[in-house]
Amino acid sequence: MQKIVSTFQMREIDRIAIKEYGIPETILMENAGLQSIVFLEEIFGSLKGKRFSVFCGKGNNGGDGFVVARHMLLKGNKVIVYLLSEKKSLKGDAKLNMEIFQSIGGSIVVLQNDAEIKEHESFIRDADIIVDALLGTGISSELKGIYKTVVEKINEWKRFCLSLDIPTGLCSDNGAVYPLNIKADATVSYGFPKTGLMFYPAAESVGKLKGVNISFPLDLLKKSACDAFILDAEYLRELLFAPPPSAHKGTFGHAVVAGGSTGMGGAIALSALSALKVGAGLSTAVVSKELSDSMEAGMPEVMTLPVGKGGYENGDADKLLEFAFDKSALLLGPGMGQGGNRTAFIDKIIRGSNLPLVIDADGLNNIAENPDILLKAKTPAVITPHPGEMARLASISTEKVNSNRLGTAKDFSKKFNCVTVLKGARTVVALPSGEAYLNMTGNPNLASGGTGDVLAGMITGFIAKGFSSSEAAFAAVYIHGLAADIYLEKSDAFSLSASELVNLIPASISRIVKAVR
Repeated sequence: MQKIVSTFQMREIDRIAIKEYGIPETILMENAGLQSIVFLEEIFGSLKGKRFSVFCGKGNNGGDGFVVARHMLLKGNKVIVYLLSEKKSLKGDAKLNMEIFQSIGGSIVVLQNDAEIKEHESFIRDADIIVDALLGTGISSELKGIYKTVVEKINEWKRFCLSLDIPTGLCSDNGAVYPLNIKADATVSYGFPKTGLMFYPAAESVGKLKGVNISFPLDLLKKSACDAFILDAEYLRELLFAPPPSAHKGTFGHAVVAGGSTGMGGAIALSALSALKVGAGLSTAVVSKELSDSMEAGMPEVMTLPVGKGGYENGDADKLLEFAFDKSALLLGPGMGQGGNRTAFIDKIIRGSNLPLVIDADGLNNIAENPDILLKAKTPAVITPHPGEMARLASISTEKVNSNRLGTAKDFSKKFNCVTVLKGARTVVALPSGEAYLNMTGNPNLASGGTGDVLAGMITGFIAKGFSSSEAAFAAVYIHGLAADIYLEKSDAFSLSASELVNLIPASISRIVKAVR
């Protein structure tokens, strides 16, 4: 799986490459520029005749820009560098590459005020490609002065824009954006993609993203400290093995899903069926007698265990614990409702169950005031909150959750010894160990009622058939998103229903498996 790194982690890789492996920073900068050009050639094909406006700051990101400018000039392209600093402000390898570019006849225009931008605007707008080499990961506050004006203009000019390492104005660590940032068409990230490039709203400004190696030793990249990764199909193929010919329903476990209440019986029905769709051998829905009757009529594949009339009395908890003792996985929450005896019911199940637990929706809402109960589970539970539920569990605002999705999920998992599946665009799966995994499948079709119940059922089904809790979360999140992507290939981005999503699970699994064989 592809690593993603924080600014600090990437700088540490830089340091080790230079100090311990003896790779000069000049070489790293040269290869950063060269790999940026390779990426442009992948996008455009030949760059012959393309005109370039390269915007450079005074730091190393600007040095990368000067390398791009030099090589394009040597290929016969028309290139002008616009430097947003006095030449004497450049140091080290950035200064060296500026001087080399200048010595071979390269044109450098220093921009320091609005009047100078206006003077050169027509020449800039003649460019086919703008290169953003202004600040890279060095930004720590909102843009001001000439940088603010230039970024506004780059967005206004609407020329193809390649950002080097990260679009200017984005936070490289958490996906936050300052009030103004470059809206890039493509971004080339050196070493590994930076964490902030992967999350919204920053991801909207990244465009096509490619991570490139700029001469970092492979063993350094392999052993480099990293606690965040991108889920991919190649990893999942190793999990989604073909069943043996002698397999029977007992081979793949028994999923138990508990929830449902008057008016919300569909939630638990979706979860129970989804568990079967990912390969659980059996699925039982623990619901009220009223829901049990209708579910047996409408979903003959799913068994039911009737409990009290929607009240979830403590006696019902004992009944569920006794029934589930020899089963394989247990889901709590979809459609359960809140209040009454539900908190006590869930508390008793978490403390008393010997099964791997998945807790979703109202299962989470009912323990939001006492998330410490998660520490009483016999094995780390899988929780599946959306940002609002995560905010209640962590006692922070939804805005704070969304401004640091990766950090929020990682911190909660470590503190409460659980697997956190923080849903949303770019779902995060965080483990108690501190590692986190980012999912890139899915689209806005998943922003509809019931799709979360499908995901919770899928996780439970995968655990039932023998996956670890973390493996089940990885597989379910990726396949769930891919199913929505398959729908989008032939339809629109807003009409997918949860029931249709369930029926696309087999096609999603098949696409992953068939790519291997």
